[in-house]
Amino acid sequence: MKICHLLDNVRPGVGVTQVIHDLMTDGRLECRGVCMDTREIDARFRRMVDQGVIVEAGSRAAAISALFRMKSDGYNILHVHSRKAVAVCIVARLIGYSVVRTQHFGTAIGPAPHGVRSKLRAARNLLTLRSWWINRWVAISETSRAYLRVRWNIPEERISLIRNGIDLSCYTPLSKSRVLALRRRFGWDDDWIVLISVGALVARKRHETMIVEFAEVAKACPDVMLVIVGEGSQRRRLEAAAAELRLDGRVMLLGLSDEVAALLGASDIYLHAALDEAFGLAVAEGMAAGLPAIVFDGKGPAEIVEDGVSGIVVRPDEPFGMARAVRRLIDDAALRKTMGDEARDQAMRRFSLGAMRDAYHAFYKRCASIP
Repeated sequence: MKICHLLDNVRPGVGVTQVIHDLMTDGRLECRGVCMDTREIDARFRRMVDQGVIVEAGSRAAAISALFRMKSDGYNILHVHSRKAVAVCIVARLIGYSVVRTQHFGTAIGPAPHGVRSKLRAARNLLTLRSWWINRWVAISETSRAYLRVRWNIPEERISLIRNGIDLSCYTPLSKSRVLALRRRFGWDDDWIVLISVGALVARKRHETMIVEFAEVAKACPDVMLVIVGEGSQRRRLEAAAAELRLDGRVMLLGLSDEVAALLGASDIYLHAALDEAFGLAVAEGMAAGLPAIVFDGKGPAEIVEDGVSGIVVRPDEPFGMARAVRRLIDDAALRKTMGDEARDQAMRRFSLGAMRDAYHAFYKRCASIP
């Protein structure tokens, strides 16, 4: 099968970027890409541009022209990862592509509309070109599937559930000596408890909330530090928050890193403060590294973590609930170890890269025969 991916956001350090890369490098498929946003491209995709696997399209016209050429080369499925290029996708559908879309973002709580409300929403989606040009959808979680049903009125039969996967071989648990060596290289104290979070420094990730919660922990625990891996527009705000709370030296903003697996392996507890998230790839990565994960309830990350088994799920309206969960794991090393072991076991069973690729491979086969 020949699959073309339409790319408009493959920035470095973003979970969606990793998922798209993993799909495009599945050796069983012939994959090419059309990139419509060339301002900031992950280095792996830049190499694909240099190799001719990805075409840079600076305009809709250029993207459409590339799709026409690929169609003549036998590409018949266009995989879309956002709704930013509706016009391009409509043309792709009209010239014979099966257009499929993975819903990476978006959350919704509440029942789907019925009766008149359902008809009005369907009419709105049609008039605003929200969905008719997509043959089939992929939801990455139950949260994502509910969003498609509730907010976009997509029928259940047009949605396939395929959870994101990770390369588990990158997250093999490390020996004590290896952990100590890594900690010294990263500048961490040997015996400190290291809390870690991975994600872009943007408002929806709620790193500032995490720092405030950590300040409560730091008051009682002098040998604990918080490490945040990622880059983004909130960096200065987060630095100011840490300074205001007098956490200098206790909060480290490491920026982007090519050593995320090693950083996770040298840490003790994974934290994730985002509320509005459909999945949470970094949570699965932390669990694969053998870390108990602390997340907030209600959306995608809470589907990944089994409360009290592989980590702790905190109510969003519970003041300093994350801080209390952290203290619980700091104070109970045996529980921390048990949850970490279970977290890795669950990640291996549920979130493997092979399982994700197999599911998409079967999905593409079905879509190739759907008008």
